[in-house]
Amino acid sequence: MERGHSIGSTASSSDDSTSLDRGSVTSGAPSSFAPAHHQHQPSNDSNSSSSTPGGGTLGRNSTSSDRDSHRDSISLRPTFMQKFRPAVATKFMQQILQTHLQHKVYNADEAQRMSKLIAEEVKAKLIELDLGRYKYVVNVVLGENLGEGARMDARCYWDQESDGSAQAFFTNDSLWCAAVAFAVFYY
Repeated sequence: MERGHSIGSTASSSDDSTSLDRGSVTSGAPSSFAPAHHQHQPSNDSNSSSSTPGGGTLGRNSTSSDRDSHRDSISLRPTFMQKFRPAVATKFMQQILQTHLQHKVYNADEAQRMSKLIAEEVKAKLIELDLGRYKYVVNVVLGENLGEGARMDARCYWDQESDGSAQAFFTNDSLWCAAVAFAVFYY
């Protein structure tokens, strides 16, 4: 029995300045939610009842701009407009797969280059969505279609309210391709 070949590539949007470390969130509160420029400064204002670690004031006399800046500095969830939408990502992922693979014949030498090209293009489109603090991981597997079945699983630890994934599949008489994109909100 002849076996089909498959080759995959992964693209990630992490850079050197930020790492995707959930340890501080899962094992307890991070040491500081606020950026350095929002650290607590002593206030000479005797009318405010208390101050917060982010520099804003709480109480009757705090202004709405103080509350808004405080809220922005410690947001642990994306806003509704900044939330990852799997349906949007699936749609353009399907279009990318269709464009690149519609008339292709499987070639083992070209499969790795093609899967990397598709992964990078999907990642670029995800970044173009401009969803704020999301980091992306894109995995593309391209294999020969010999009529056999294939199954892919992924297991992640993430926040169901803010993180998400999208997937797209493509097959023709010669090849099959599975693309999965993971969007993880960076706290």
